[in-house]
Amino acid sequence: MNRLVGRAQLLVDSHAQLKLECERMQKELDEQKKLYSECKAECDRLKVQCDNLRFAKVLSVTESERDRTKKRLSNLVREIDKCISLLNE
Repeated sequence: MNRLVGRAQLLVDSHAQLKLECERMQKELDEQKKLYSECKAECDRLKVQCDNLRFAKVLSVTESERDRTKKRLSNLVREIDKCISLLNE
């Protein structure tokens, strides 16, 4: 009988230890989930920022090309005007 009570006590003690470990692991899991959520939010924020920077870069290249094209067209118009004036002489 004492042997059975001793084994039952061991089982109860083991259960208590496992329960504590389970609670500890659950807390750790919750912390990891929170950390994952924060990292995912940061990643999403950085993706948006990266997309915005890419878009801004495309716009700046487009504006630069536009200015270059305007200058080139102005030069061509001047040359054409010179040619016309030479033809009119």
